[in-house]
Amino acid sequence: MDILVLGSLNMDLVARVERLPQPGETLTGSSFVTVPGGKGANQAVAA
Repeated sequence: MDILVLGSLNMDLVARVERLPQPGETLTGSSFVTVPGGKGANQAVAA
C-alpha cells in the first residue's frame, strides 16, 4: 500500500516550565528540546 501525504513539516521547540504563564508573564524553562512536527508529519505518522 502506498500513501502520499501533502502537508507541512517543521521542528517544534519545546521548553519545560513549572506552570503555564499568566498573560504578559515570562517564565524560565528548565529544559529545551527540538522535535519533528507539523500537520503533514503528524498525519504521515498516524497513517
